[in-house]
Amino acid sequence: MKLDYRFASPLGLLVLAVSVVSTPAEAVEQLNILLPVLRQKLTVQLKELASPDALWAGKSDLAELNRATNGSYAISLLQLLNSPLPIQKDFDSAMARQGEVLLGSLLEVDASQPNLLKTEPVLAGIKAAQAKYEQVSLLNVLQEIPGKSVTVRLDRALPFVKRLQGQQLAAAELIPNFNKATPAPASLLAPGKFATQTSVVLLPATENLNEPLEVTVVRPLDKPSLPPVVISHGLWDSPSSFLGWAQHLASHGAAVFLPRHAGSDRNQQAEMLAGHAAPPAPVEFLRRPTEVKAVLDALETGKIPAAAGIAPRNVVFIGHSWGATTALQLAGARSVASDLWNACKDPEHPKRNLSWVLQCSFLPAAVAGSFADPRISRVVAVSPPQALVFAAGISDLKLPVLVVSGSSDLVVPPKPEALLPFSQYPKNGSQLVIAERGTHFNLPAGADSNGGPLRALLLQWLIAKPFDASTGITDPASLQLRLGGGT
Repeated sequence: MKLDYRFASPLGLLVLAVSVVSTPAEAVEQLNILLPVLRQKLTVQLKELASPDALWAGKSDLAELNRATNGSYAISLLQLLNSPLPIQKDFDSAMARQGEVLLGSLLEVDASQPNLLKTEPVLAGIKAAQAKYEQVSLLNVLQEIPGKSVTVRLDRALPFVKRLQGQQLAAAELIPNFNKATPAPASLLAPGKFATQTSVVLLPATENLNEPLEVTVVRPLDKPSLPPVVISHGLWDSPSSFLGWAQHLASHGAAVFLPRHAGSDRNQQAEMLAGHAAPPAPVEFLRRPTEVKAVLDALETGKIPAAAGIAPRNVVFIGHSWGATTALQLAGARSVASDLWNACKDPEHPKRNLSWVLQCSFLPAAVAGSFADPRISRVVAVSPPQALVFAAGISDLKLPVLVVSGSSDLVVPPKPEALLPFSQYPKNGSQLVIAERGTHFNLPAGADSNGGPLRALLLQWLIAKPFDASTGITDPASLQLRLGGGT
């Protein structure tokens, strides 16, 4: 595989073409680097990239250039090549393919190999790297992707890596400041006394609903004893990823409704990757809360047979990722125009994180009006992208919000997207919880699970009892939850 490196130097941006020479086992041993300006080829042994000291002591052309520049090449090159990438291991989760999107932004290919960075080769390379290495870096992923040439954009990648590392460090430093929540009692962790049933209904199109809406209903067989719950999935996901939450809450007496947002669900992703559909349109940002309201309208008018007798009153809405953004919309947060929105045009903006890719896509459709619904009384926002799209409208929240963020979430990092926005929430009983070692993908729970690490916390919020660090909400066999504060 041939690679290009672009360095920022006092003489300007140098474009380096690097050839990777492989052994029969395809283990990369040598990089050949071509300086187009000087028309000089440089080489570096892979073992020399193990550390700055190794490159400093090396005998290759690049090692000599590194010494001549007093180590500046080692700092740039090694920082990029060996930095962990924000790639999670759960490839069945929707946004787990963010590695493909990330590599596509950092790498370029020539016209002779247009499919090199498509989904399947990239996923195969990532999986192979994960099987071999404890942490996936750009270098070991590239070593696993077959091909002739790839351009690595250091001018784009180094600022990204620095921001990513800074966000991870900020989260790690903050964790000790939050009180550990005590273990939850069995009454919250174990399934409840209710037997449950699951069904799928299709709501017909209406004046406010452009096409039929599929809704999964998980309810207790007996009359519900808790308020109804609506759960909204994230980008390129589906209700099935949250059936563990639904089954746990239903076993304790709540009827749970999970709409499938067809414009941005897992099926839409498959169509898009197959070339049969465009990416989700910005209007999906407005369509999702409308679909949730359609579920509540159907309950109001008795159009969900499996929910006979269940009124949409005191509803608790739970959302994950984009679904969490929808939760904040329904709680009253507004997308008021902000100067920060201009930062979407700046790929090097210091506040930028991976969730901005999604949030910036919302802005063309954003309207300042409120989507608050009086039928909803409380919401839960798990891993919510919010700091950009609600930059000037967070203070308009009308309902108590439980914000949950994973300390190891690389897609929606906790400090810029949870901690800092939460400090702007109105004093209305909202709570912030941090899950130690929580990622963007290990907080939800699919079918036939025990409900996942948040099941006691979600049930506690549904019961509407206040809690603090002494309240048992942590699963002692799972992720430690910490209280980040309340309003």
